Amino acid sequence: MSNILKSAYPLDTFTQSTLTSQDGTVISYQSIGEGPSLILIHGALNDSRDLSKLAQELSDSFTVHIIDRRGRGMSGPQGSEYSINKECEDIQALQKVTGAIYVFGHSYGGLVALETARTFQSFTKIALYEPGVSIDSIPTDWDWILKYEKAMNQKDFREAFTSFVKGAGHSPLTRMPNWYAKLILRMVIRGDHWIKTKELLPANLCEHREVKRLEGTYNNYQIINANILLVSGEKSPETVHQMIRILGRTIPKTQTLILPKLHHLSPCNEHNPIEVARHIKRYFLS
Repeated sequence: MSNILKSAYPLDTFTQSTLTSQDGTVISYQSIGEGPSLILIHGALNDSRDLSKLAQELSDSFTVHIIDRRGRGMSGPQGSEYSINKECEDIQALQKVTGAIYVFGHSYGGLVALETARTFQSFTKIALYEPGVSIDSIPTDWDWILKYEKAMNQKDFREAFTSFVKGAGHSPLTRMPNWYAKLILRMVIRGDHWIKTKELLPANLCEHREVKRLEGTYNNYQIINANILLVSGEKSPETVHQMIRILGRTIPKTQTLILPKLHHLSPCNEHNPIEVARHIKRYFLS
């Protein structure tokens, strides 16, 4: 099924399509451009719209397909038996439909890309922007998940979101008192942005349980035979750069790239997608 979708950027025209994944869940995706097929996988608390500018920048060289991961857009729910394996099946189904040999993953989407590559070995080139891989030798305080769960049960969604932002460690708010971080986030994340974020909080919790479950399993990626570009932003925390270095030593065919002045959210529309696209394009076309 397909129809025309106007993205957050009105000059973009995407074709919206759906497929049925292995467990019967409907998965939607947006397509734009011409050339070899490239799949984009968004992160947690995001959907396909957040990568529409990145897709636009890549569309002169590739047919770009942005998946709406489970729980977003026209895609079906995560389901009671959710695991990252379901996400891998979704990506593999999209790969079969599109014939894509290239894939880009951001944050949790990067973890999905790695797990898919490990399981199915479907791609020849993979670009990852700060994949959501947890390394057991890098200290991680997972207590925030318990605080998140408690706040969700109490329907204190602002508290849950604050727990996530502070726990994820990508923001300066990590070092600030909880009440102050919560106040800042209430001021910055509001209106439609907050409505969307609030809707995705349950899915975000399930996804980060998977990140925690997979902590320390990165050695499994030694069997990946694709060429991989590992990208990070200069402004991201040192723990991110440590993770990238460890992955670079673990996965056989990798190269790493640090982009000046960029940070964790740089691939998304309101940040630096044009700069990220420039380097991804060069990598896939080389």
